[in-house]
Amino acid sequence: MSKKSRDWLTVALVLVLLAGAGVFALFRLPMTKSSAAEAAAHDLAEEQLSSDIWHEKDLAQGLFDRVTKALGTRVDLRSVTVDDITEADGRTVATLDWTWANNDGESWEYSSQLPLEKNGLFWWADLTEKAIHPKLGKGGSFALRANPGGRGKILGADDEVLMEEGKVIDIGVHPIRLESDTIGRLVSGLNDGVDSLDLDADDLEKSVDDAEVNQLVPVVTLREDDYKSVKDAIHDLPGVLFTEDTQTLTRSRGFAQATLGSAGPASADDIEKSRGEIIAGDIVGRTGLQNTFNSRLSGPGSVEVFVKGDSTNDKGGKTKLTSLHAFEAKDGDDVETTLDVVIQTAADKAAATAKKPAAVVAIRPSDGHVLAVANHDPEGAAWDRALSGQYAPGSVFKIASGLALLDAGVRPDDDIDCPKTANIGGKSFKNAEDEVLGTVIFADDFAHSCNTAFVSSGDKVTGDEVADAAAQLGMLGDASAIGAKMASVPTDDDEVTHAAQMIGQGKVQASPLSVATMAASVEAGATVTPLLVLGEALDEAKSDGGGQGAGKGTGNGSQAAGDGSDGDAPTLDADAAKEISAMMRAVVTEGTATALKDVPGDPVHGKTGTAEYGDETPPRTHSWFAGFQGDLAVAVLVEDGGFGAEAAVPVAREFFDNVN
Repeated sequence: MSKKSRDWLTVALVLVLLAGAGVFALFRLPMTKSSAAEAAAHDLAEEQLSSDIWHEKDLAQGLFDRVTKALGTRVDLRSVTVDDITEADGRTVATLDWTWANNDGESWEYSSQLPLEKNGLFWWADLTEKAIHPKLGKGGSFALRANPGGRGKILGADDEVLMEEGKVIDIGVHPIRLESDTIGRLVSGLNDGVDSLDLDADDLEKSVDDAEVNQLVPVVTLREDDYKSVKDAIHDLPGVLFTEDTQTLTRSRGFAQATLGSAGPASADDIEKSRGEIIAGDIVGRTGLQNTFNSRLSGPGSVEVFVKGDSTNDKGGKTKLTSLHAFEAKDGDDVETTLDVVIQTAADKAAATAKKPAAVVAIRPSDGHVLAVANHDPEGAAWDRALSGQYAPGSVFKIASGLALLDAGVRPDDDIDCPKTANIGGKSFKNAEDEVLGTVIFADDFAHSCNTAFVSSGDKVTGDEVADAAAQLGMLGDASAIGAKMASVPTDDDEVTHAAQMIGQGKVQASPLSVATMAASVEAGATVTPLLVLGEALDEAKSDGGGQGAGKGTGNGSQAAGDGSDGDAPTLDADAAKEISAMMRAVVTEGTATALKDVPGDPVHGKTGTAEYGDETPPRTHSWFAGFQGDLAVAVLVEDGGFGAEAAVPVAREFFDNVN
């Protein structure tokens, strides 16, 4: 074949291939209006406008994404189908039936019209805002706002309501209407009528000065009963405005507040950080159980869909919104807890007597139920240090290290010297106030909290054995399901660190919850795991990967569910627990907690603790008490409180007296 022939053959093959490709592309375009409509409906239902039927499909995809973006994860597109195709006035339109659904499966249905256009042999679709919804104008889009039902309640023992929605009064001032003495009289009336309220008139004056002329300046939100106590003094003051609202409230002001938590309307910051999970109008749990169980308390998250136009109203320049559909508002579910109103009230009152930040946790050893979690801060709102705080436990940890020594063969009546100081690995340890007991039995070392006896006995047990003892006493369980922390007892072969951990220093960290659990396990004679939340809420928390225990162990060393513990977990020996219990009683009758020996009712058993922290010289100290009376175990922490006997024991005394 000549060169010229080969060239012509090559050209012919290229033309054939190009023609074939063109024909293939042409056959991808619909040749009937029905096939065009069906292809468009399919693309819209998939939310991917990938067919060649669209005029400039990238622009069409952008328009669709812009219009529907606000629906986010709260409203899903379930289907788009073709209902009919009609022609009128030279226009061809496909009627599309749309079905959307919220997260609870409730449907929202409507119809729209999609313009179709024939160009030569083929049909094209032209996506517009009205094709997505008939009330959408050019440049418009969907907007979403929460339409919440009632928030679930938090219940306590015997189904007592601990937290629910209640009426509040928002108090504000209007700058332009104020008289010269209004702010002073308002602040005075509020502070005099509401306990613990401490508003500053100068601060409010500054807020008013900084505000716009017509801007309402918020002052305070009061519970209805607090408002009634000050109404006569402030209601008729000029420029003071009052608005009724609802808010999630504890059964009384301050009742288990840090633990139960708070909830309120979502802020702009909440919405931005949530990446579409939270929208305007949502009520969100901010702290405590309200935060941990927010999904359950808030319910399925009902919403209302609006059209957001491209124009603005004449008044205020606000974007115009037109409601399209409101999904049914459904209430959230309750969360059942073990908190007991009487015990919690006693704990709140006791914690409030501390001059520094304090925590009180009470547990019923027989079933592990957490009966009270109290937090107090004289300077203002308290955070939940009782459940989440991590502190060196100091000498209350001698309950655990003492158990380790008993397990290693030490007996309560064995002689163990208690000198003024003890040198371990080159570090000098000393007793509180340089106490010297001399050669006494181990039970006396425990009762008087002799540091030197315990650090000198560190060579009788390993770090692993001390950690095992803490596990036997329930301290190392997993309470993450309720947003809480227990204790950590790292094993360390370093001689000095190990000696420090014998007296609750070194790397040992514990929450008041874990210390109360330790005391409860001694009384029960078996490992106790704390239980604060019950029923479906607990099941949901476990399924989400949290681990909260369920009551007293039964000789198998059970710890908090979900912590990865198994049948090899250490088992608390009941006889050893009785020996520790007897030594804890001696702490009260003749040791460092004698202020509790005449508490009415069953005998009190306890252990005090003074825990050093920080790097000051001399070091600052936290004050601890752990103990029990009958079927009621308690832990008390007073931050920076000094000696356990001086700060924590008086709070414990107040608690037992309140209960009894």
